[in-house]
Amino acid sequence: MKEFLAKQGFLGTHGTMGADLSYISAVLFTALFLLGWYQGKKHKGNVHHSLTLWGMITMLAYFTSYYLFRQLGVFALEGRSGFGGPDWVYNNIFTPTITIHILLVTFGIVIAIYLIVLGFRASVKENGKRFLKEEALHVKTKNFCITLLSILALLGLLAFIRCSSFRCYIVYLVGFLIVILVFAFEKIMEKVLTNGAKRHRLLGKLTMIMYLLLLITSTITYLLLYIIYTPQIPEG
Repeated sequence: MKEFLAKQGFLGTHGTMGADLSYISAVLFTALFLLGWYQGKKHKGNVHHSLTLWGMITMLAYFTSYYLFRQLGVFALEGRSGFGGPDWVYNNIFTPTITIHILLVTFGIVIAIYLIVLGFRASVKENGKRFLKEEALHVKTKNFCITLLSILALLGLLAFIRCSSFRCYIVYLVGFLIVILVFAFEKIMEKVLTNGAKRHRLLGKLTMIMYLLLLITSTITYLLLYIIYTPQIPEG
């Protein structure tokens, strides 16, 4: 698989197959989220639910593939040696852009997962149509703790079974942190905005802005790495 991802890409740039698939995947899940949000604005709950759910599946598949194969992503070229442009572009444009992108990805994953779960919890389906319930929404402390500890225990078990390298444990540690952040975010939002429907709508707007910025930073990164400059891939 790594050999396939390292081949020349299909977009006609200097990018590899992995880089091109990475960028197309980012465009796809962002488009699904934005289109799903638009359908939600038009009160088409069923379509909104399906599109955002598929967007989440596509996004998780993308990040899973990135961690499994390492070369699936525009960040496969690690360090200054992989960037083909001048130092001032690397220091003043590329590095700030990729830093912002990584921060957005981190928060974007947490909020997107939270919104998908919130969408199920805050909605009801009647006569074949899904819509949000205008009522207070919170999780009982007992259920909250049991769910959190169960997920962390499952991740810990998977890490123990599957991992034989420090890098693998780092991946699962990131998973631990994301789960904890999602659950912490839930408790904060329960106090800040008790109404589940209003919470979902407000966070939906903020998330769409975030994913637009994600696509912009991803596009800038791809342009700098594979179109404007020729990547300098170190030998070996």
